[in-house]
Amino acid sequence: MSGWSLPAAQRDDVVQRLVASICALAHVQGLELSAEVAATAAAAVERKAYTAAEVAARTTTGNRPVSETTSAYARKLGELVIQVVRDGGKVEGAAPGAASGQIEFLDLSGSRDFLTAEAAEAALAAMLAPSSTVTKFRFSTKSFGRDAAAVAARAIAAVSANLTDADISDVIAGRPEDEALDALRTLSAALAGAPRLAVLNLSDNALGEKGVRACEAVLTGQAPIESLSLQNVGLSVHACRATAELLADPSRLRRLQLFNNMSGDEGAGHIAGLLSRAPRMEDLRFASSRVGPEGGISLAKSLMAGSCLVRLDLSDNPLTEEVAPALGAALAAQPALRSLNLNDTSLGPDGVTAVCAALLQSYAGADGKPQQQLEELGLALNEINPSAAKAVVALIVAHAGSLRSVNLRENELGDRGAITVARALAALTEPRSVDLVGNQIRRAGAVAAAKALAPKASLELLALDENFISDEGLDELRGVMEAAGKAAALGPLDENMEEDEEEEDDEEEDDGNDFGLSAALSRAGIA
Repeated sequence: MSGWSLPAAQRDDVVQRLVASICALAHVQGLELSAEVAATAAAAVERKAYTAAEVAARTTTGNRPVSETTSAYARKLGELVIQVVRDGGKVEGAAPGAASGQIEFLDLSGSRDFLTAEAAEAALAAMLAPSSTVTKFRFSTKSFGRDAAAVAARAIAAVSANLTDADISDVIAGRPEDEALDALRTLSAALAGAPRLAVLNLSDNALGEKGVRACEAVLTGQAPIESLSLQNVGLSVHACRATAELLADPSRLRRLQLFNNMSGDEGAGHIAGLLSRAPRMEDLRFASSRVGPEGGISLAKSLMAGSCLVRLDLSDNPLTEEVAPALGAALAAQPALRSLNLNDTSLGPDGVTAVCAALLQSYAGADGKPQQQLEELGLALNEINPSAAKAVVALIVAHAGSLRSVNLRENELGDRGAITVARALAALTEPRSVDLVGNQIRRAGAVAAAKALAPKASLELLALDENFISDEGLDELRGVMEAAGKAAALGPLDENMEEDEEEEDDEEEDDGNDFGLSAALSRAGIA
């Protein structure tokens, strides 16, 4: 139990003082609130602040000093009063139709609040109402302890027959570990009884292995889960193993979102085992998770279990070029692929070339036409040089009719590479965003890219900052964009560095392989 509390009389006195403060601040803002509205808001503000202070008073090793908790209570009161006045006397949490339950999506996300059982009853009124029509909900940013979780479980049970989408991301913040795990068990048990539950979001909770196992009921239950999000949850090796173990039948999975974890190669191996049993996978995000070559190869091979992949995001992992052969083979077998994000994966020029070549080779038997229709291509931070750019450009041209976004930020294109890329950009039908920031590009390369893209009506952004464009080059660049009516599409150039007088290194030896680029450009009518 908390070692901090206030007597009821003192809390009532606080509410009365808040009423006066709310009315006074509203008057200063030119808003006149009735005493009744101010009183209702003041009571709600005090309840929220008191609950937050009660939770903050408890730590994993005991209780915080009383003076520290009281100060936190006072600060929270001030924050909430200001917010209430800004919102015209309205208290966050009320939703249109909530009283009668006539809404389909209940969204509690917003300010950070620690819910009591009473506050949970009010917040979840739309789900608890007779004949509720809620089919999906988001509890994110509301912290549930044991009592509030029990109320939430009743609310979930009330709508479970038609529940399809449950977002319980970020719902245990600030709770002691034992209480947080109990809350997760309660919510999970309630969700396990939802026969139509297809979307489950557990992100932004400090899960770890204990937290994952606390969600056992819903992960092992009969819910037909098609989308599972475990982003920023501390998904360690052991947590990855627990996820793969508990999700015993992932055959229905179409979407798996893993981001900002610490899974590493071994954890990726456990997830790869799960993916090898998920032939319907369409959308896989395994980003910023410390996955190296071994884990990357395991993931790539696991993708061969199906051929439905539409989106793949492996960004911000040190995969290295060792992964390229397996990854290229896996991608070549995905005819529905639309979005590929390999930003910051340490593939290097050889790895990028290998992946692009594998994709291009898979088109060879179809008159050079790609199986896929790529719309987004991300290859930033992979040390792409002018030589590797030829393979990238050939891939871009192959998808000229579908590509909307190309990200080559922070590579090593230089002018030669940029001019080569510009030829492909000219072939794009409806480009929206092209990022060439930080590529050692000078005047010639920058202007070539602008001339290729400026005539495109669809263009929304050409990013060329952090390059080496001279003042004369900047003037010419802006002139090209302005002449085409696309000045607004040119990204900021505040970090551009003055072009130096050193010549670029001599051109690397040409191996004679242009990956079919010349023929593709010819077909596209690009010289």
